[in-house]
Parts: sequence; structure tokens; C-alpha cells
Amino acid sequence: MKYPIILIIVLLLSCNNNTPTNETQTDKETSTTRETKPQSLATQFLGIYHGEQSSYFLKNQYGDDMIVNGNKVSVPGIDYKFILKEDAIANLQQTSLEDNSRYYYDGTYSILKENANSLTIECKMSDGKSSFPSYTLNIDKSTLKGTCKGSNDPEFKIEKTK
Repeated sequence: MKYPIILIIVLLLSCNNNTPTNETQTDKETSTTRETKPQSLATQFLGIYHGEQSSYFLKNQYGDDMIVNGNKVSVPGIDYKFILKEDAIANLQQTSLEDNSRYYYDGTYSILKENANSLTIECKMSDGKSSFPSYTLNIDKSTLKGTCKGSNDPEFKIEKTK
């Protein structure tokens, strides 16, 4: 008769009620905070930024003009249109000022630095194939004008148009 009573006590103690423990609640809160959404820009900074990069000569690792077959290597001027959207989405249209050919890139942006006067954004782009350029946009908050610097390109001026 002792065994059925012990068995009933063990069963009662092992039953799990459905109220979560503090440990379970903490785990849920931690997993929620781990899911971070990309930081999007304030609405006034979303839109199209336009700029033109003048033609230039490629430089070698020493900063000298690159020469191939006795000629400097020229890069034609390019018209840039960056579109910065919500959820850190970026698009880029490049148009050659020499032959009007167009190239399209999709990617993301991240805010590198922000203060009361300026905003620095990095755009990581891809053509979906083999090109993965990166651009840094420095924007003056009051004028919505600034500069753009590609990873291997000279800096040029940009401004928000829409």
C-alpha cells in the first residue's frame, strides 16, 4: 500500500503546469531582441540622390597614371542615381556619359555615422553577377547635398533630387 501512495506523490510532483518560468520568459525576451531590423533612414533622407563623376585616368598602386601600350587608361564620365528606400534598400543606376549605356545595381545601405549636421551612409551594391561596388555617401542634413566616394573611384558631388 505504500507504493501506490508514493507513485501518486511522484506523479503529482512531476506534473507540469502551463505557467512559464522566469527562465523561459527571459529566453523569449532574448530571442526577440536578437532579431534586429536594419536601421532605415529618416523619411526626409529617403529618395533619389544624383551626381556626375567626370572622366578620369586610372591610377596604379603608386598613384601614377596607369599606362597600357603607351596610353593612359581613361575612364569615361558616369551619371549616378542612387535611390535610398525604407528597410535599408538601395538601388543604383549608372549611365555612361560617353555612350549612354546603363548599368543597374541593387543592394543595401547602412548608416556609418550620424550627427546633428551630417550623415554618412555606406551602400553595398551588386549587379547580380560579378560586380559588387561599394559607395560612401556623405550628406549635409540641411542642404541634402554632399559627396560620393567609390571604393576605387575619385570623389564627386551628389544632391537629393526627389
